[in-house]
Amino acid sequence: MKITLLLTLLFLTTTLLYGQDIKIGFKDSIQSKVLNETRKFIVKLPRDYNNSNKSYPVLYRLDGDIDIYTETIGTTNRLVYMDESMPDLIVVMIENINRTRDMMPTNTSFFTSEPGADNFKKFIETELLSHINSSYRTTNEKLLCGQSISAIFTLYYFLTSPNSFDSFMACSGGFPGCEDFFIDLTNDFLKVDLEKPTNIFLTHGMNDFLDPEGTIKKQLDDFIQRIESKDNIISKYKIYEDEGHVPFQSLYHGLKFIYALPNDK
Repeated sequence: MKITLLLTLLFLTTTLLYGQDIKIGFKDSIQSKVLNETRKFIVKLPRDYNNSNKSYPVLYRLDGDIDIYTETIGTTNRLVYMDESMPDLIVVMIENINRTRDMMPTNTSFFTSEPGADNFKKFIETELLSHINSSYRTTNEKLLCGQSISAIFTLYYFLTSPNSFDSFMACSGGFPGCEDFFIDLTNDFLKVDLEKPTNIFLTHGMNDFLDPEGTIKKQLDDFIQRIESKDNIISKYKIYEDEGHVPFQSLYHGLKFIYALPNDK
């Protein structure tokens, strides 16, 4: 009977322990007038948010599914609490509805529908940022991170509104089927005066299955050479010799670069 009672208590304790929700964030949403749809996003606040009056930078990451969210939280927690190499920040993960529509600024051979990047950018600028700033304690510092096709959008955002974010991270970006469009954008970008220093971090994996002939790498090589000489641009282009598409270390190295001492960049 004692053994039965012990096993029952052990079962109940285990059930209570593993049945509890582990909350590392929560969902929020906006009814977007720009996009005419409800846009959901996941928010993660710093550990001491509710016990302090501090304000925090905000990392906006595209493709906000649960897998990328978990990866992002693990990376930022490592850098903040273990490495102590960056300040704590608010993380906002924007969920997708029609990913290709929202991320593409122009037509290509693989995307022939109406491009929606302009509207998605307008949603971020006029609705999402103001909602986050009014709902949470934020500083003026903002970071934008995209990967693969959302890295194309990140580069588009950087070239068309370079003063809007302090830092841009484009992981396995490029200009597939739209190089001429981005060359024109880059030419216009080089004529614009930047109001403040802006960080841009690019990554590419040499084993990227989407770039078997090295075309995208060549695009990025040319792009970074053109922009890095511009005043107020602080850039880094990291190539991973043994990695494929969207190297998993990209966010870690990007944040390390952004928050490094100036003479370490």
